[in-house]
Amino acid sequence: MVMEDDPACFERLHFGAAADVLTHLLEEQVAGLRGTYDLNGPGFKGDAPGSDKNTGFSLPHDPQSDLVLVFEAPIDLMSYLTLHRDRTNAVALCGLYDGALQTYLQAHPEIRRIALCLDADEPGQKAAQQLQEKYQLQGYAVTVEKPRCGKDWNEYLQRKICSRERGR
Repeated sequence: MVMEDDPACFERLHFGAAADVLTHLLEEQVAGLRGTYDLNGPGFKGDAPGSDKNTGFSLPHDPQSDLVLVFEAPIDLMSYLTLHRDRTNAVALCGLYDGALQTYLQAHPEIRRIALCLDADEPGQKAAQQLQEKYQLQGYAVTVEKPRCGKDWNEYLQRKICSRERGR
């Protein structure tokens, strides 16, 4: 089956001029719409009708770890793991609403530590501060991690790859 024909593939992410990547999210429970060009503007973002923002995108759970990494978008989660090569628990909120994190924590009560790896832009850092306060009050140890450069973990990964290629 060609991925473009798969209705579960919902999001087309563009990496420069290199390639388009289709991302499949957790059993079609959450789907985002994104366009890179619109006749009346620069593009669009939104949720598909019927999306459940309490689901998010997560990796299979590692019961040996009490840590979960939290990202705004699946591409940032995948980029972070590409950079760090860790086997860890991770969830992408698919935005800044923490419903997916709440669902994840309910399903995995052994989680005691949360690392908020949200975007480095103003909305991402404001949300990180609010979520840090909220979950610390619930007894979690919460840290905030930001990429060294770029607005998010995907941009950081792209810059790191480009700098390596220029160094050849």
